[in-house]
Amino acid sequence: MKKFYVLLLMIISNFAISQTINEIDSVSITMCNYLQTTRNIKNDTLRIKDLYETKFFPYLEKIDSSKVQKVGIQAYYRLQRNCVEFRNLLDRLEPPKEAVVRKTTKPVSKMTKKDSEKFKNQIKFKYFEVNGDTTYVTMQNNIWLEKFKDDTYSKLEYKWLNDTEFILTFIESNNETRSNFSIKGDQYIYYIISKEKDHYLTSSKTPGEDIYEEAKIYFE
Repeated sequence: MKKFYVLLLMIISNFAISQTINEIDSVSITMCNYLQTTRNIKNDTLRIKDLYETKFFPYLEKIDSSKVQKVGIQAYYRLQRNCVEFRNLLDRLEPPKEAVVRKTTKPVSKMTKKDSEKFKNQIKFKYFEVNGDTTYVTMQNNIWLEKFKDDTYSKLEYKWLNDTEFILTFIESNNETRSNFSIKGDQYIYYIISKEKDHYLTSSKTPGEDIYEEAKIYFE
């Protein structure tokens, strides 16, 4: 993902209307719909190049030069959030440290009552970023606080829906990726599937999306 992000920054810096997040999200959906029509392009590098040249860069050409870099970065990350097809493409181009499993059916939890109580009483967690960096999580007093390798953070509110499901609501972040990927009020539903030797297997989805992404959350 990193090399395509850097390439994007290099190109948009050469482009000469203030955009609301709703407009950016609308454009990201249009791009996503287009991307789904290019599955006949078997080379993923050519496919993403086609997306940038056909949809992304023509969109940025319409943006005021003083705002084009900010809008371009946010559009790139919102496209990831709003488009499973784009996430799949990036994962193939630059495989994450831990393979991402995406399913179209809601996971069935194997957690016992005791396991659920242990999770709720656990305060410290960690997980791996796509590039292998470790992110540390503190889950306490209804706040999910993430600390990243570069000393930036993200703060979200969590609310339990039942013994094995909770919803995260984004509050704020000073991390470039997270602050562009999510906006205040964005929500993510988490499902605790099972307790393993050193981690919990979880699944998450964005409300309104029918894709469940499995991930490991390690306990300390």
